[in-house]
Amino acid sequence: MNKLFCLLLTLLTIGQSLIAQLAGPADIEHPKKPTPFIDRVVMFQRGSGGGNGEDKLPDIVLGPPQGGGRLEAGRDVLSLGEGGSITVEFVDNEVFDGPGPDFIVFENPFLAAPGNDPDFGFFELAKVEVSFDGETWTGFPYDTASRKGCAGHHPVLANAEKNEIDPTNPKIAGGDAFDLKEIGIKVVRFVRITDVQSFGGDDGAAGFDLDAVTAVHSRPRPAEKPSKK
Repeated sequence: MNKLFCLLLTLLTIGQSLIAQLAGPADIEHPKKPTPFIDRVVMFQRGSGGGNGEDKLPDIVLGPPQGGGRLEAGRDVLSLGEGGSITVEFVDNEVFDGPGPDFIVFENPFLAAPGNDPDFGFFELAKVEVSFDGETWTGFPYDTASRKGCAGHHPVLANAEKNEIDPTNPKIAGGDAFDLKEIGIKVVRFVRITDVQSFGGDDGAAGFDLDAVTAVHSRPRPAEKPSKK
């Protein structure tokens, strides 16, 4: 009986080993690598006339942008409404000050045909603030007259479903890029976007329309040290 039991145990061990080999490395779960996109919506405060896309939160503002190009507004957006605001967070990574712009905010502005005048089109603007801890905020200087420092000025060219334009490359992705060096900040995790110039009708589409926020310079967040009791 003991010999039979040992034989069965040996066969079982061999079988488990063969299953593990057949499974291969593709079937083994690995930790997910942080993406350059925001991970969470912390707060959404809808302004007057806004709310289009609210039923699709948070997914509608997560992930890469889905731009409509120079002559057409993107449709995969959340309308903040007049004076509306949204706060988003990079959870598993953080944006740091590197050479040039450090993150990009994508709205859905478009230019009037033929699209060769960057100041002739439809623009709904927002101011942008950043924070490391979600409590202390620093805003980028902006001017709605010149649109300098505002999000919502440049058409979005990157579209994950239609082209291979890198949404982390501010030279080709479109959208409005921001450089932390301009405000003397080294690292941030939170971005707050607030409508400052609104248009639109009564169908919930008024105000700044957020498509996505993408990090240009980001890195995984360091592991938090356990607290000492």
